Amino acid sequence: MVNFTNYTEYGIHSTGERCIWIIYLAFVLLSSLIGDSVILIASVKYNAIKLNTFLVVVMQHIAMCDILLSLTYVLPTMISLIANRWILGDALAYIHIYLD
Repeated sequence: MVNFTNYTEYGIHSTGERCIWIIYLAFVLLSSLIGDSVILIASVKYNAIKLNTFLVVVMQHIAMCDILLSLTYVLPTMISLIANRWILGDALAYIHIYLD
């Protein structure tokens, strides 16, 4: 298993700094999930966005990519900061490093 600590992976030395990063990442994750879900629901279910079809499809793709990035990068980063080490396994560690 890949053995990373937050000191080697993120350069975080203090607990206070780690807590600030956790709060920031939680805010990013929640705002991304809520905002992008609103965009997708409004454009797919209610057809509330009255723009050119091409622009609506581009907005939907950007929202979906943002959700995927939030779930595959921001969430594992936040989990590793909370645990103060990498606990999500080797495969996700290599994917996380590749996305970085």
